Amino acid sequence: MIDCNDIFKFSRGPVSYDTSEVFFARLDPKIASTDELLKSIYYLLWFPGYFGFNWNALDDCLRDFHWINENKIVIVHDNLPGIPDRDLKIYIEILKDAVMDWRKDDRHILEVIFQDKDMPYVANVLLSED
Repeated sequence: MIDCNDIFKFSRGPVSYDTSEVFFARLDPKIASTDELLKSIYYLLWFPGYFGFNWNALDDCLRDFHWINENKIVIVHDNLPGIPDRDLKIYIEILKDAVMDWRKDDRHILEVIFQDKDMPYVANVLLSED
């Protein structure tokens, strides 16, 4: 059984890091569509121009990061994106797979942070994936 605390971090309130030490990306808490989410991530994480704005492209780019010099990459969610439930589950699963994949590699560390209030939803997605 997957424990969401082993994959993601959860916070009570605002999160900040020293941006001289990590590549820090905070998603807009008012994202209201899947298209908006993919565009936001594209800009926040400086994805290459060939990014295809779809789930497969997101999965590929979250496992690459050759364009980012910092070792640690942090993606913060102050709210879950307001996208259709099916897409939100796909998004969380892609994030989980990317976090787990980077644990096998020392070039980067990917840390994904959600708020404590969203833990039940995230945990449910991970449990339903088993």
